[in-house]
Formats: sequence, structure tokens, C-alpha cells
Amino acid sequence: MKRFKIMKRKSFHALAILTSFIAVLYSCSKDQAAEPESPGNEEVTAENVSYNNFAGALFQTKCAGCHAAGGGASGRWTFSDYNSVRSNGTRINNVVLVTGTMPLGGSLSTNEKALLKAWFDRNMPEQ
Repeated sequence: MKRFKIMKRKSFHALAILTSFIAVLYSCSKDQAAEPESPGNEEVTAENVSYNNFAGALFQTKCAGCHAAGGGASGRWTFSDYNSVRSNGTRINNVVLVTGTMPLGGSLSTNEKALLKAWFDRNMPEQ
């Protein structure tokens, strides 16, 4: 009888962990399919890419589901504005462009990756 209770408890813990993982994965991936849009009619290029015309919207649509205040990964990194993104620039560049481990449950288009790389190469301008 004691062995059955231990097995039942382990099964419950495994189910709870699996459910938590699925919930975090789902919350991080919703709304990540939409491409961020540039404000105004300005075409964003590698030469003029900035936080205000591209990167801010990218982080909002692809990262804020987890990395905004109260999000599933907000304990690790919280991206709430330009300064919070800029202060984590090296880490962001590494996990998005070098290792490709972020965004979880989603991905960036070839164009988004190219513009984000250009933004980092331009030293992350705000405007």
C-alpha cells in the first residue's frame, strides 16, 4: 500500500511539472507569429534600423509574452523599454542570433534576423 502511495505521488508531481512546462511554453509562443510593423511609412533597412522603428516592436511581439513584468521569464530578464533591452544587449544577441535558443516556441523571419543583426551592429541606436 505504501509503495502505491509513493508511485501515485511521483505521478502527480510529474504531471504537475509537465502541465507547468506546457503552460509556460504556450504563454511564450502566443502572438509571436506577427511581424512587427514600422511606425509611419518609413522602410526599415540595415542602414536606418533603430529601436523606435523596428527593435522595440520586435521585442514587444516576440519577447514580451515571457519577458515583460509578470511574464513567465520575467525573473530572468524583463524587457520593458529601450534601456532594459540595451542593458541586456549582449545576452539578447547571443540567445537570439548566435545560439538561436530564443524566442521559445517561435522564431524570427530571415528579415527580422537580418534587421536585428544590423541593429546590434549599429550599436543599438534608439532613434
